[in-house]
Amino acid sequence: MMVMLLVLLSTYPWPIRPFGSAHQVSATLGDARGSVTTPRFHRGIDIPATNGTDVFSITSIDSAIVPVGEDYVRVGGYVYMHLTNRINNGDSVTGILDTTTTSPTQIGDVMDYGTPGPDGDHLHFQVGPAGGPYENPLSHNGGPVGYDDTGNPTISIDFWRQESEGDTAQQLVGVLDGKVDIRACCQDTQTSGGVNNTSGIYQLVYLISDTLGNVLHSDTTITFPQVQPPNNGAPVLLVYDRHNYRTASPFYYWATNRIVNNQVEDRYWNTKQRADSAGIPFPDSVDADSIEVARFKDGFYWVKVYAYDISDNADSESVLVHIDNFAPRVKQTYSSDWFAFVPTKQHKIWCCFSEAMDTTTLTAENIKIQSLKSDSFNYIITNINYIQADTLDTFTLYLEVDSFRYLNCC
Repeated sequence: MMVMLLVLLSTYPWPIRPFGSAHQVSATLGDARGSVTTPRFHRGIDIPATNGTDVFSITSIDSAIVPVGEDYVRVGGYVYMHLTNRINNGDSVTGILDTTTTSPTQIGDVMDYGTPGPDGDHLHFQVGPAGGPYENPLSHNGGPVGYDDTGNPTISIDFWRQESEGDTAQQLVGVLDGKVDIRACCQDTQTSGGVNNTSGIYQLVYLISDTLGNVLHSDTTITFPQVQPPNNGAPVLLVYDRHNYRTASPFYYWATNRIVNNQVEDRYWNTKQRADSAGIPFPDSVDADSIEVARFKDGFYWVKVYAYDISDNADSESVLVHIDNFAPRVKQTYSSDWFAFVPTKQHKIWCCFSEAMDTTTLTAENIKIQSLKSDSFNYIITNINYIQADTLDTFTLYLEVDSFRYLNCC
């Protein structure tokens, strides 16, 4: 008896028979709906069911709300939508949870929705007061009894210039610089009820790591415990790409924008972000003025984005990107500036750069050592050695010749 009580407290029945067994789910809370001109968030879950399937209320009420000209029935905080043969407005309803030996009140039938025929017919079920906020039905009170999703989402990512959520989008291919938006194309496979359906995802997380695997930045961005708020309209287009707006998965999400306190924030990855001497980052909007104070110094980084469903099934994609925000500088040389002469016994000179160099360009064809005397000519380079110590931020080029004939270095 104690076990049965715990089950009832931690889950709730499905609104169609069988009440205590898992049914299919073909859309989840937060999925994109409407159009790019009238965008909105899906406010509940869709439960596929054939036209004419009996629908019952989970809870009881003395006076149900059944508006004329609509297709839903509201019983307290629960809404059952896309119904025909509905009960009358103000009717008393006995819910599934309040019946043991008698049948609950049938509140309507699943209607023939959209295109005539069985394709697309479903019961839309949502939780929350009129006007919102609308809670995710898959987590509300532990979710519907028996709900079990073992399917993994899929994800692919690409990179865009900041503010590509607006009217003008610019995809970034190759080297990244400045402020960047990360876009993720995601689709979840719902396996509840033993049938595969596709929907949107529940949560996005992205990480930036160096090539040694050290995580430099991580952020949980998009997540859908509820909607309204976040509200319909402009906030939807900060979650979904207006240039590829869809109302069926896969969806295109802006992975760098965040939902914080149920409000969508327009964010980005600032590849030129400044950090202090201890590596503590300044606010995202503050750019570094040199590579020495940059949080992400020029070079290669792994960008990894995870897509989760509400059951914590996940997929991720990692992309190695090249950041280049600063022109390389020569920080130190030997011979040093204004060094008058290099003796003939000296065979080597060197210079230290501000960042890693492209070794394919460090060739005798591209590097010249020239005498500044009146008989100026190029010395023949016999050996080139480039030593890169990333952990010490030292990038040194050594050049060797047969002999210097009093090379004037000033």
